[in-house]
Amino acid sequence: MRRKIFWIFFFLPWFAQSVVMIPLSLDKLTQKAELIVLGHCVDKRVYESGKMIWTEYTIRVYEVLKGNSRIKEVKVRQPGGEVGERGIKISGTASFFPLEESLLFLKKTSSGAYQPVGWAQGKFKIYYDKKSKKKYARQELGGIAFWKKSKTDTLPPSRIELSQLKSQIKAVLKQSLKKDK
Repeated sequence: MRRKIFWIFFFLPWFAQSVVMIPLSLDKLTQKAELIVLGHCVDKRVYESGKMIWTEYTIRVYEVLKGNSRIKEVKVRQPGGEVGERGIKISGTASFFPLEESLLFLKKTSSGAYQPVGWAQGKFKIYYDKKSKKKYARQELGGIAFWKKSKTDTLPPSRIELSQLKSQIKAVLKQSLKKDK
């Protein structure tokens, strides 16, 4: 009996600080997304609805890779945030900062807002590397542990040149169109 208790307490901090997800490949992210956009965060609103706190980010869109090409802004809504003295932290959600550039894989919720596919897996932060003079994309997956469903489930690369990532997404979309015909 003592060993079981020891193991529970030994692993408790790991489970308490992370969420376990099935990894989504770039193919799966692309296929599951209704909308894939490049943009940057221009606003953040935190509010309560019932007993839950929600954070809604406004993303100004400057390029659409999948979905309605006329979209100029999207609302990305996720659980968690702080209102007054009350706060809720949800592991695995994506966070956005003012003017932060991102490539997002989004699906529409019943509220009409969007959420990233696979939570934080559906957000790639874009940054400029001064040395190479190129833009790169990186998933920030802190707080997420992955359950390996099978040997074929692989995560996208942790760092990838933005133009290469866009090309891979377009190739997946092109292949999907061929399958639909």
